[in-house]
Amino acid sequence: MAALALREAGYEVRAATVKLWPGDDQRSCCSPAAVARARDSAHAIGAPHFSVNDEPRFAADVVAPFVASYLAGETPNPCVECNPGRLARLVALADRLGAAWVATGHYARLVRCEGAPRIARGRDRAKDQSYMLWRVPPETLERLILPLGELTKPEVRAWARRAALPPADQPDSQEVCFAPGDHRRFLAARGAPCEGGEIVDGEGRVLGRHGGCWRFTVGQRRGLGISAATPLYVLAIEASSGRVVVGPAAALAATTVEVRGLVDRGLGDGSDLEVQLRYKAEAVGVARLRRLAGDRARIDLAESFSGAAPGQSAVFYRHDVVVGGGIITPSTARRSPA
Repeated sequence: MAALALREAGYEVRAATVKLWPGDDQRSCCSPAAVARARDSAHAIGAPHFSVNDEPRFAADVVAPFVASYLAGETPNPCVECNPGRLARLVALADRLGAAWVATGHYARLVRCEGAPRIARGRDRAKDQSYMLWRVPPETLERLILPLGELTKPEVRAWARRAALPPADQPDSQEVCFAPGDHRRFLAARGAPCEGGEIVDGEGRVLGRHGGCWRFTVGQRRGLGISAATPLYVLAIEASSGRVVVGPAAALAATTVEVRGLVDRGLGDGSDLEVQLRYKAEAVGVARLRRLAGDRARIDLAESFSGAAPGQSAVFYRHDVVVGGGIITPSTARRSPA
């Protein structure tokens, strides 16, 4: 639909699929069926279609860090890691084809702030993908067009039906593209250790045992394998000791979050910012942003946030415009349960 929008606006359009991962699982965006849908859609609007192999870079830059992050007790977001690399790959292809721009179907917008390109939230807040694009560098944003940013998903689907495009009614993808179904099976197949460890409460009392820290994520309630009088949630994952710490929902509330890998595109002191701490979560106000040694920072939140998970992104917004971000670290502070 992004290609069709540009074609109707008078652009000469060529379509490309970046193949990131081998395999034939039909839920994967890289399956032969998915590539065939992309090709058929391109041909339906009269555009040539190219398929680009980027599997080696993707395995090294996205999949390997994904596995390492889980083994370190974190919950990574591979889409955040993927977008800068695959968009750079498309820019390189555009250069070879003599194309000035690269367009994608992300539900986000591009704006200019003080002359520099910035990602901004899309009109469809339910489908907004600006969170996933925070790490894309300015030199790539200069080449980017996001034709669907002013549209809602229902509007796009209706337009696709009118254009008789093959994927008009295809369900939305909710999967990790290289590990559809259950990422835990993927991790186990790639050698994640299965030796057990303790499940403990906030006081260190042992409540049960588990079969691998990487099977859990902060905020998780189901699948803990223990029973209690009140619901228990994963509060922390201590990969070094093999312990999973659980407790009541109130203990998940974070008032301070620390990040590494800080990207600053106009953060200032943080007093006029919001920060989004998980994809699909509501952003919360920033009371104070304090820079620490190296590329780390501490965020004091204007209100508590429940379930800030190490490995996830903290993305900063000013008036819906992305101005930076970082990766949440295990040092994130939480309130003591009431």
